[in-house]
Amino acid sequence: MISIPATSQPSIVKATHQGESNFIVWALNSSGKQSALVANAVGDYKGTRAFNVIRAQKVRSLEVSADGPWTLQVLPITKARYWAINAKGTGADVLRLTAPAKAPRRITIRHSGESNFIVWALDNRGRYSKLLANKIGDYRGRVLLPAGTRYATIEADGGWSIAR
Repeated sequence: MISIPATSQPSIVKATHQGESNFIVWALNSSGKQSALVANAVGDYKGTRAFNVIRAQKVRSLEVSADGPWTLQVLPITKARYWAINAKGTGADVLRLTAPAKAPRRITIRHSGESNFIVWALDNRGRYSKLLANKIGDYRGRVLLPAGTRYATIEADGGWSIAR
């Protein structure tokens, strides 16, 4: 168990793992109970995931299960990677717009992979607001990014892109 400064604010965890087996990271609430699954992969992992985006829970620690070396960096969601017009990546990530979207806007989302591809829009407070994509395998689609969107979370096993 890794102690972190207690927070009930939406936050991100940047994680890496080098290994062959399961790499699992849980955010634990003040009672020591698992409140959010931050990472769950087999083998090498590099990704950024958010927690405290559904409802605020005071998170005080992270629980790590790994078979090799790993790193974790916990940051406020405001430190998520900047998303201007286009964003590309591989695996899990969290993106931040400069300001909340003023009006609904069509965006194009692509994914090349074999497993789950999930994209959520988050509001200005960093809370889930709308599910934008939830597919298995390759995906290409145009979806409506809601007004008020400030962040997006991506869960993917392959390469992806988002264009505003």
